Amino acid sequence: MLRNYLLIAIRTLKNNRFYTLINVLGLAFGLTICMLILCWVFDEYNVNKFSKNGDRIYRLHANEHWGGLQTMTITPIVMGDKLQGHYPEIESIVKVFANEDQLLLKTQKHTEKIGNTVYATSNFLKYFDYPLLAGNRQQALTRPDAIVITKELARSFFGTTNVVGNAIQLENGKTVQVTGVLDDLPSNADLKFQCILSLDYKVQESPWLMRPGSFSVSNYLVLHPGTDVAKLTEKMQEIAFQSGGKKEYLWLQPFEDIYLYNRYDNGKIAGGRIEYVRLFLFTAFIVLAIACINFMNLATAQASKRGREVGVRKSLGAARKTLIFQFAGEAMVMTLMAAIVAMIAVLCIMPFFNNLTGKEISLHGIVMAKYLAILLGITLITGLLAGSYPAFVLSGFSPLKVLKGDLRMGGGTMLRKNLVILQFVLSFGFIVGSLGIYYQTSYIYNRNLGVDKANMMYVQLDNGAMEHAEAIDNAVKQLPQVKAVTYTSWIPIALESMSADLEWEGKPDKLILSTTPLLVGYDFLSTMGIQLKEGRDFSRDFPSDSNAYIINESAARVMGMNEPLGKSINFWHGKGQIIGVVKNYHFNSMHKEIGPMVLMLQQRQNQYMMLKLNPGAASSAIAGISEVFKKQNPDYPLVYHFLDEEFDRLYKSESMLKQLATIFAVLAVFISCLGLLGLSVFTAEQRRKEISIRKVLGASVMNVTTTLSKEYLKPVIIAIIIATPISWYLLKEWLNGYAYHFDLTIWMFVGAALLAVFIALVTVSVQSVKAALTNPVKHLKSE
Repeated sequence: MLRNYLLIAIRTLKNNRFYTLINVLGLAFGLTICMLILCWVFDEYNVNKFSKNGDRIYRLHANEHWGGLQTMTITPIVMGDKLQGHYPEIESIVKVFANEDQLLLKTQKHTEKIGNTVYATSNFLKYFDYPLLAGNRQQALTRPDAIVITKELARSFFGTTNVVGNAIQLENGKTVQVTGVLDDLPSNADLKFQCILSLDYKVQESPWLMRPGSFSVSNYLVLHPGTDVAKLTEKMQEIAFQSGGKKEYLWLQPFEDIYLYNRYDNGKIAGGRIEYVRLFLFTAFIVLAIACINFMNLATAQASKRGREVGVRKSLGAARKTLIFQFAGEAMVMTLMAAIVAMIAVLCIMPFFNNLTGKEISLHGIVMAKYLAILLGITLITGLLAGSYPAFVLSGFSPLKVLKGDLRMGGGTMLRKNLVILQFVLSFGFIVGSLGIYYQTSYIYNRNLGVDKANMMYVQLDNGAMEHAEAIDNAVKQLPQVKAVTYTSWIPIALESMSADLEWEGKPDKLILSTTPLLVGYDFLSTMGIQLKEGRDFSRDFPSDSNAYIINESAARVMGMNEPLGKSINFWHGKGQIIGVVKNYHFNSMHKEIGPMVLMLQQRQNQYMMLKLNPGAASSAIAGISEVFKKQNPDYPLVYHFLDEEFDRLYKSESMLKQLATIFAVLAVFISCLGLLGLSVFTAEQRRKEISIRKVLGASVMNVTTTLSKEYLKPVIIAIIIATPISWYLLKEWLNGYAYHFDLTIWMFVGAALLAVFIALVTVSVQSVKAALTNPVKHLKSE
């Protein structure tokens, strides 16, 4: 019996190739999008789940009152030391100092600057299961002069991975010994690096890390199994109140949750990447729902063609249950065909998808089997949901009516129209959402940052370059491609609030102001294109500038200074006068408001050289600058970056979201148009006699086309009316996550509505014209 159903289903689908093709394509598009999103979502949820002890590892956080309650994800080394000896629930504490600055490594055969260096305590590899190719996991970091490197670095420096015991020289002249070689790092590890050094070595080089107020490391607490985290958190507060005389609240976040829940507000988790995960899960559900609705509409649109078949079969004794199984079987066959197409599409698209999202999703082995099982489950559910309604509708025809030519379905028509309305509510939401993301991304990239990032190159200076700083500076300034040179302690558009030491006359006793400091060289403002509101820049003509300060507008406002020039503040360089006020510029993400900032003069030992290049001269400038550094600092390769690249990195998620939203919106609208096409086919079939009579009575092709198109557009217009307030609210909520965003106006929705109407018109016009051109004799010859 089952074989018979299958053969009939395949024969029927062959006889309706166009209908089958549209249905399979619609479902395949929906399933493809759904599977791609699920692959991405599963990969996101899998981040940091590579350690067998991962469920027992928690990161220590401290809530500080710095101009509001702020969560510090890095805490003092000494705080971890206090906790470990105080509470028996803590098995061990792993301390990690992650540094993105360039570190120079040197052997006799090779010299290289690397980024993403980690300094960790000796138990790091014991609890974090990074794969070790060579070396002892328990002993690799016990020596202060130990270094663990990746196998790629081992091959670069020594030509082999068998390098345990070999020496590597650091840029300060000290030598470290390779004690371990790492295999490929887990693709689902959030913390990635090229080498691990001992935290003891870092402390020897930077003793300030041991200060009680030095928030510098991630303290990871490894708890004994069965520990009550809430009770331990409550007990830890007695340690918190002893830290630096300031009230802090300590709390723990599971290590496996850090990647997804990485945004904090008012001392609590407020979201993070989990918001993108939820958004895309919702997108997958909506797109699949649109595809299912499309399937149902197209299936019922064919009812008028199959009504006589149903009537004949019922007259010959076919039970309704038999017909339901047959039609459901057809739906399942089409769904399985769509699933096969979707799986092939996913395999073909995955490299592009990985490149777009920055992922390393690989579909093979067990992973492939898992996704195939998920796809099969989704396919079965989709087939049942999408095929059930058409099966019940088609099997419910009265044989007497259909054999007389009455193929009307009563309330089924209203349900179909409502489903099309729902489709276009969702599709219009996609259009508005993608437009909103596009406008916000464009706003970010086109907004005046208050700082010039175009043609701005920066070089991180190592110890060797700093020793020859004056000679390098003079030589670089002589290059015709270089317009200006200055120096700074940090990248000026990727700064964080990191100090609460700002004092001024009249400051409220209980106010702790979170301030962003920046150490700069001469000509910083002019080189970076930062505008002075009043006062002047640091100048070699004023020796007293070594103790002077320049503040931004936000700092002046918070300190209540209407005329700040000449007034004294006390900050990192001690007590000094304000000599200038700069206009606010974006020194961090536009998610945050521009906060108080203080600039101080540091003539030497700045970490970054900032070079303003002449337009179009980047290639020749790089060659000239490389020659200068090679001459003055021959043992150290030049590593350079551009400020606009750093800007792009800050908004990488927004850029990815923009591209994905556009793709998903286009596909969702396309699938919805297939649904509208199905409705137009159905309506044309239902009204073929009416159309023929209209033509006999003198109606033109244009009149008939207009009449049909008006009816087709009704669901679209209703959908726009329903979707507009919902889309407005959701988009407004998303924009509220940015301190700076474009103004949401009604014109964007008008544009989206016109686009939706235009797409719908193009879709239905083809079928409307086709119906209007049909010879009326064809449908009236039996009357």
